[in-house]
Amino acid sequence: MDVRQLKYFIKAAEFQNFTKASKAVCIAESSLSVQIKQLETELGVELFIREKRRVELSEAGKKLLPYARLVIANMREAATAVQDVNEMRIGSLRIGGIFSLCSLLTDTLVPFSIKYPGIHVKIVSKSARRLFEMLHANELDFVLTFGAPIRDNRLDRIELFDTQLTVIAHKDHPIAKYDQVPLESLVGYPLALPERGMHVRDILEERFPEVAQTLDMQLELNDVNILHQLVCTKHWISIMPQSIQKDHTKIKTIKLVSENTGMTAAVYWRKGGYQKKTVEVFMKMFEENLSNSPVLYKYRHLGFEW
Repeated sequence: MDVRQLKYFIKAAEFQNFTKASKAVCIAESSLSVQIKQLETELGVELFIREKRRVELSEAGKKLLPYARLVIANMREAATAVQDVNEMRIGSLRIGGIFSLCSLLTDTLVPFSIKYPGIHVKIVSKSARRLFEMLHANELDFVLTFGAPIRDNRLDRIELFDTQLTVIAHKDHPIAKYDQVPLESLVGYPLALPERGMHVRDILEERFPEVAQTLDMQLELNDVNILHQLVCTKHWISIMPQSIQKDHTKIKTIKLVSENTGMTAAVYWRKGGYQKKTVEVFMKMFEENLSNSPVLYKYRHLGFEW
């Protein structure tokens, strides 16, 4: 059994057709058929039920398929590990971040890309739930978010800073006369909030289910910049983490005095297994930049003060 035979076997299983599979791997159909037959002979079982125009996996073939895919995946990971040793001249970095935290990456992306121009960086901005799904599926190398929905022993993390949920409103909005309010005081005001699945919305609905049902959630969206623009119309108010508030002369930040409104920003990655060198280098630069950030220094070392 060799890697080439397993690749041919996987393609034939995917297409259920030797002709299409041979075209996909760029060899003659007869050659593919011979390689699969040799694999069957070595294993002592038939892997396919052969018909005139298609093939179908036998029970033995169905059993072999996930193991064959795992072998190929491990071979690719091994090749990646070897390439990483090559002074990071080539490689990739797949970063996931919730919409409100991706801006923290900017100060690291610039020097990283200048120093390692051959590294292809892909940044995905989605809800925290979707990012964790992609992380577990090995579609991302790490994610930056305000905490996992539940404690997940399959993940490691580095906590960056703590923050609190706050109300934001135009300085001329009626609620802006207050410096602090309980969540219940927002009942009756039109709200523009992050959509379901985003961390702020999850906190509201999971920690304050009864109050959340009484709030007038007129608009929901996944863009922080647009949320700020909507608040500037004076019609809507919103709820956002204090750490991502913009220095805006028209917007006032109001403390939520309700308990259990804390959030922790953290970087998550899969526990165990191979850690790409690109991830290690980027994370070191990222942490250094955050430690030098005056804004985040306040959150990480001095605590939040009103």
